Amino acid sequence: FSSADWASTMAKAGDWTKQLDKVVDWLYSRTDSLPFREPVQWRELGLDDYPLIIKQPMSLKDVKEKLAAGQYRSPNECAEDIRLIWKNCMQYNQDGSDFFKLAQRFSARFEDKFSKLKFEVVVPEPADDAPPTLDEKTKFAHNIYRIKSEELGEVVIKLDQSCPSALDKKPDKDEIEINIDNIEPRTFHLLDKMVKDFLPEGNKKNKKKKAGDSVGGGGKKQKQSE
Repeated sequence: FSSADWASTMAKAGDWTKQLDKVVDWLYSRTDSLPFREPVQWRELGLDDYPLIIKQPMSLKDVKEKLAAGQYRSPNECAEDIRLIWKNCMQYNQDGSDFFKLAQRFSARFEDKFSKLKFEVVVPEPADDAPPTLDEKTKFAHNIYRIKSEELGEVVIKLDQSCPSALDKKPDKDEIEINIDNIEPRTFHLLDKMVKDFLPEGNKKNKKKKAGDSVGGGGKKQKQSE
């Protein structure tokens, strides 16, 4: 497509799938892209060692089909598949061969186009019912020790109401242990946000937000009398 079309594509920073689809079309339309358009027909070509060397085949057709099916979660994930096309070609063919050099040229062309794209990617917040990751659990356990005792008490009360099975009460020792692995996903995400708000950095953000809302709402600062 023309340079005007390309500029128009860059200006529209919303739908990254359409932008990358145009990039793939541009690569596909080049007369020298023939080796990269379709999956390598290694049986027909007698390349019996191809599947032994190339563990994850990829072609422009494959990328285009995955884009159309919405299988990519981010622009970078799509870009990695496109890069795999050139990587496979350079891995299978000898350094300095015509195919190796062709893959190098296409790699440079793609990186130039990709670097000029502007994406506005909205990352969805994790669903309340999504099981917490190991990293989230680890950070939660660490943050619990950073909040005040009365704040921890609020967390325990909330947990006792929502998921009592996650509390291991030991009357003889006058203490309560929280079994993070037993906390239901929805309750975990609720408590995780609660604990983060209790943290010193969380309190600072809330205070700044309130101060910003006051100024932004047309509030006037009163001059204190000395």
